[in-house]
Amino acid sequence: MSNLLDVQRAALLSYLADADFDSDKINRLAALCDSIRRDVALPDRLALADALRRDGSTADTVRLHSVLFQLTGDLYHYERILHYFLLAGDHVDPALLHYTYWCLSRQLFLGTATGGKLADFVCCDLYRYYEAMVRLIARRWGLRPSRAPKKVGPIRRVALVTNQFTNDRHQPTRDCFDFASRLQDDFGLDVAIINTNTMPTWVENLFIPPMVAELVEEYEGVFAIRMMGRHVKVASFTQRRFTQDKMTAIVEAIDGYDPDLIVSFGGSNIAADLFAESDARPVMCIPTTSGLTISLAHVVLGFDEHDYTVGIADLYRAPFARRFRPFTFGYTLPPSDGVYNDPLLASAAFVFVVVGTRLDEEVTPEFLGVVDAILDHCPGAVVAFAGGVTALPKRLEALRHRDGIRCLGHVNDIRALYRLCHVFLNPARQGGGGGAAFALAEGVPVITHGWGDAASVCGPEFQVADRAAYIDRAVSLFSDPTERDRSASAARARFAEVGDRHRSVERLLAYGEDLRRRPIFGAVEN
Repeated sequence: MSNLLDVQRAALLSYLADADFDSDKINRLAALCDSIRRDVALPDRLALADALRRDGSTADTVRLHSVLFQLTGDLYHYERILHYFLLAGDHVDPALLHYTYWCLSRQLFLGTATGGKLADFVCCDLYRYYEAMVRLIARRWGLRPSRAPKKVGPIRRVALVTNQFTNDRHQPTRDCFDFASRLQDDFGLDVAIINTNTMPTWVENLFIPPMVAELVEEYEGVFAIRMMGRHVKVASFTQRRFTQDKMTAIVEAIDGYDPDLIVSFGGSNIAADLFAESDARPVMCIPTTSGLTISLAHVVLGFDEHDYTVGIADLYRAPFARRFRPFTFGYTLPPSDGVYNDPLLASAAFVFVVVGTRLDEEVTPEFLGVVDAILDHCPGAVVAFAGGVTALPKRLEALRHRDGIRCLGHVNDIRALYRLCHVFLNPARQGGGGGAAFALAEGVPVITHGWGDAASVCGPEFQVADRAAYIDRAVSLFSDPTERDRSASAARARFAEVGDRHRSVERLLAYGEDLRRRPIFGAVEN
């Protein structure tokens, strides 16, 4: 290995042997692993990982194997972590199971896994770990809600349970509020958002990298929240630690609200799944991302109409297939005053735009290479990056076409920005659905690979097969106004097809009524 790799190896060995950690040291180790993953070639990273396996002086299974995964992307290391906890059974603190699950899931969402294990890992290892964790929490903490009495008549009261609810700059929060307000205002139901804040907000072990989700301290208790010109009541729980007291308070609050239907907004929703596991109340899950959703809900809707369970191996498919129902997530356009002031963009002959809330992680060296290659063939064009970032601006300075790059930070009026743009470039990522949907609505063609949320929203018309096709498509839209006009029309038509949130809520309720008629719940007509 080179001198630099020797230095990195020594630093990693020191971190692995260290028994005295604080948050600063955790972050430094995570930053070191991230820089190695981004900047060091795979053969050298594999050799470095092999050296750590031979020489690493640590008994900390989680720390060692999470670091090795960062270096290699090999899911073997996550298998080791999951099996380590599963074998410990009732001897492990549920908070450790919970924190590790979320740290690991986030890395999968960010696309850091490599090799061919991912499909089976999620539907087998990760799903079974989650199922075992929920059952252990129910057993250890006595969280087995009693079955609610059978009710007469249609759905009148809905609890929309979410793992995180922050502000109107956070697209999942906007979507959660929109579903709740439409159920309330468009369909006349009694609706409450249950903001559990059960994504990690406290570091429980030395999983690398750590995960600490945003939590709004002011959102405590029961109150009415205003967003998008509407009001919905919220019950919010802001205790940072994942504890028996917190989960008991959440379960009791949901039970006390006495909903006819529990809607899990997003997967991995432990509070909702405790009710599903005990068959206490009918529970449905609305996925907030495409692909396989980890949920124990009685019915799990699709992010789109495609049956994602078809691609699951027969050995693991049954628990997903029997609960799946086709669905379209839908979108509601954010308000816009139609003005975005940026003289450079306004004067540019052509603007490509990249939008997201995780661009520091999602804009990889490979994607930056694509950006440079596109600008090689599009003289005078500008590429704008919109979204809060910290590390990305420095990385953009290394591009050959850095003078044609704009880093805008967070943009309040994304639709106004899109009206200055000509093409939306979607990096290879799981997310990006909301940004792509709003681009389509404004007639901005999208270029995306054939997987992830943006691909689901946009459909085959806007998907490309590989890097070369991606660049060719960008150059074609730049150089051919006729094709650009045709694609803009196709973009608007696609949004009209997939963006009807009112229809999505209507279908949600129809599925909910069907679920409530099952013998186990026994809802009957008046």
